Amino acid sequence: MNWKKPLAWLALCSMLLLCFPAATQAAAGGKKVRLPDFPVLINGQTPDNSKLKYPFFVYKDITYLPLTWEYTRALAIALSFDQEKGLHIGMGGGRLSGGWIGWKKEAFRPDLSGSNPRNRAYTATMPDFPVTIGNSYIDNGSEPYPLLEWNDVTYLPLTWKYAHDALGLELVWDDAKGLNVIGGQQQVLGAIYYDDADYLYVYPELITEPDRGGLRVKKSLDETPIWMTNKETDELRKRIVELKRETAGEPASLETRDDGLYYQGLHLMTKEQITVSPGEAGMAYIRELKGMRFELPSGITLVSVEKITAYNIGRSLYEYRTFLILGKKVSEIIELQQPLDRIIANDDGSFWLVSNGMPTHGRIMTGTQRLALLDAKGNVRLANEVLSESEIVVPGVSTPGLKELLTEDGELLIYRSGISNDGSFSPQDTQGYYWLDTGFNISKADALDALAKEENSQDRPNLNRGGVYMGSDRKFYLLRMKNNTIFNYSDNKTGRWYDDELLATQ
Repeated sequence: MNWKKPLAWLALCSMLLLCFPAATQAAAGGKKVRLPDFPVLINGQTPDNSKLKYPFFVYKDITYLPLTWEYTRALAIALSFDQEKGLHIGMGGGRLSGGWIGWKKEAFRPDLSGSNPRNRAYTATMPDFPVTIGNSYIDNGSEPYPLLEWNDVTYLPLTWKYAHDALGLELVWDDAKGLNVIGGQQQVLGAIYYDDADYLYVYPELITEPDRGGLRVKKSLDETPIWMTNKETDELRKRIVELKRETAGEPASLETRDDGLYYQGLHLMTKEQITVSPGEAGMAYIRELKGMRFELPSGITLVSVEKITAYNIGRSLYEYRTFLILGKKVSEIIELQQPLDRIIANDDGSFWLVSNGMPTHGRIMTGTQRLALLDAKGNVRLANEVLSESEIVVPGVSTPGLKELLTEDGELLIYRSGISNDGSFSPQDTQGYYWLDTGFNISKADALDALAKEENSQDRPNLNRGGVYMGSDRKFYLLRMKNNTIFNYSDNKTGRWYDDELLATQ
C-alpha cells in the first residue's frame, strides 16, 4: 500500500500541530457525521461548538474528538507520526510536572474562528495512513467506530476502549451538562489527614505558590478547596498532635546497660540487639532508642521500643519491638514488629492491638498491617494468622479525635486485603470490609462492598497512600487518585475540582 506523507506539520514536528493535513486523497466513501445536540466539555470547560474551528462530531451515536494541538495538550494525549508507521496515539502529552514555586498550569484555549451551522451537511473521510493507539494497531477499516478525518484533522472516537482504557481519559455524562472529557489533570489533592465538623484537611501533591501548606475542603463538597497558609497548617498540626496523645501511650524511660536495654529494671533487649557491628556497611550507628508505654486496666503494661539505625548514605532503618510486662515477667510480642497505632479495649477485658503498617519510602511495607487480640491473661492471637490475611487495616485508627471504634455489639470494622498470609502472598477471594468480634467470628460488611471494589480498582495506582479516610463523623471519604475527586461514600456525594481551579494558570 502506498502511504502518502502528511504535509507541512511534519516539517514543524517540534510544534506538534497535530492537524495532519492530508495531502493524500481520502479513501473512497465519505462518512456522514453531525454536530452533537448536547454540550461537550473539556475538563469542565464548554467550548461553543458552533464557533470551533474543528468542532466535535457524532458518528453512529459516538462523540468524536478532533486531535488538534489544543485538545491533545489539554487532555494529555501524545501524538507522533512516522512516514511508514503512520500515526501513533498515546498517553503523556500535556501533563507537565509542576513541582516548583512559580510554575503555572497551561490554560485551555480552543480555536473559536470557525462557523458550524446546524443545517449544514458534514462529511468525514477515512484516513489513509496506519493508526496505532497505545500498543495496539487499529484495523481502521473494520472498526465499527473508525478514526475519521475532517478538514485535514484526525478525529478520535470517544469509545471506552480508546478513551478510558488506552488513553486514561475520564468520560462523565450529565443529563443537563452533557459529555465531560477529563484528562491531563495535575493531581493537587493528596491524602486526607484530619477533619472537623465542617472541613476535611488534605495534604497537597504539589505546591506552586509560596506560603501554601495544605488545603481544606468543605464537607458538603460543593465549594472549591481553600489553600491554607504555612502558619495555619502548623497550628493545625499542633492540634493533631494533642489529639493523638489522647489515644497514644506515654513516653517510657529506657536505660542502656552493658548487657542491653532495660525498662524499670526489667531486661528488654540484649546488647547485640541494640548495637551495630563495626563491620556493618554504610558506617551505621544507633541514632536513637525510644520507648512508649501503655498501661492497661488488667495490670498489663506494653512497652514499644523504636530503634533507629542511621547510615552515612543519608538513610535510616526503623525497627520496632513490643514487650508485654505482667508483674516482673517480660515477654516479646513477636507478632507485632511495627508501630503500635492504637489499643482498643473490649468489654470482656481483652484488647485489640492495631498496627496499620510501617511506612517506608512512601509505601507501607508488606505484612506490617496487623491486628492482634490480647486477653486479660496476656495471651496474644494474631488476626492475620487466624484469618490467613496478609494485611488487615482498622479504619479510623489514624483519625485524630475518633476514640470509639467498636459498635454497640462490640464488633470491630476491619478491611482485609485479599492476600494470603501463608508466605506465598497469593490472591484470595476475601478482599473487602468485615465485622470482627473477639471470638474471631467475621461477617461481611455488605454495605461497603462498592467502596472496597473501588479501593481495589486499577484506577487507583497506590492503595497505600491513604485513599480512604473515616472521618470523626464515622463517614467514609474516598480520595480518588486522579482528577482531584473526593467521594463521600456514606452520603453518596462527589466533589470534583479541575487543576486550573486549584493552580495558577498561564
